[in-house]
Amino acid sequence: MSVRLYDGLRLTAHAPDLFELTRVISKRMREVFRELAVPIIARNVARVVDDAEVRERDMGGPLHNCVVYRARKLWLDEQAGLDNRVTFHDPLRFSIVFGQVDDDYGTRRLAYPLFGNRAYVGALMALEADGRPFFVDYHYQNQADRPKEVRKDEWKRRRDDWNRLLEVDDRETDGTFGHLPGWQLPDSIESVFDAVLLGHKDTTIDLNVHCTIEDRMRRALNRAVVFDLDLDEVNGISRVLTRNRRIERAIELHLSTAGGAAMPRPALLPDAQDLDIAISKLPPVYEPPTGAVARISKLYREQALACD
Repeated sequence: MSVRLYDGLRLTAHAPDLFELTRVISKRMREVFRELAVPIIARNVARVVDDAEVRERDMGGPLHNCVVYRARKLWLDEQAGLDNRVTFHDPLRFSIVFGQVDDDYGTRRLAYPLFGNRAYVGALMALEADGRPFFVDYHYQNQADRPKEVRKDEWKRRRDDWNRLLEVDDRETDGTFGHLPGWQLPDSIESVFDAVLLGHKDTTIDLNVHCTIEDRMRRALNRAVVFDLDLDEVNGISRVLTRNRRIERAIELHLSTAGGAAMPRPALLPDAQDLDIAISKLPPVYEPPTGAVARISKLYREQALACD
């Protein structure tokens, strides 16, 4: 059986019992969730403000809370359209399962987090009491050599512990985590859109910090170059990623010139507390200069020819 338990953890003797530990994890992971959600919200608000097509097609008038609603809808529609196998699907998810192994060597409490962002793992590893961590690394994989810092007998014990915990020989469990107790993040992106953007729970954000003018300008340039070159979007993920890297490189090259540095920038995003304003009061849609788009397109073609 191929085993890749890259994120396996062991609870130390300083970790509290499972009930108290779950309470601590719940509080901290929800904080991390909100930290991760804020820039996602800001990026989607910027898309509503900056994209003329979104405004005209999906907004169409001065609706109350229109910006918040449309930003949330953009996110949900995008996530719903992703295949579950896509790496970036649901990047805010988090859950953790627990298990215990008892044998002649003693008792070992294990945990395995399932997540969409490694910030959750960093927060888990930082949990401590009196400077003593709750979790330590206990990963195992049989496709690579044993790490030098792990003794041979411990590496074998890790393998045996995870095999026993996953009940790999049991057809009903099929070597999965489904039969183990755990905790799952209950928060939803919908609630965070409302809480963060509308100032509920004393939470406000500066949209321009999390989605800078530079970020918005680069996105607009990328989009304009794609449309100008009429690039094919369905040639496979590898080719699309290669294309995007070349476009970004071409944008970087142009912005490093005097002409690129002098390009007009988008207007600031509205304050979060002002997002229930009428659409007529939003900043104008940013349109990249035609000359800049042409220059970036030429740089893109030169890169493509050099790689052929």
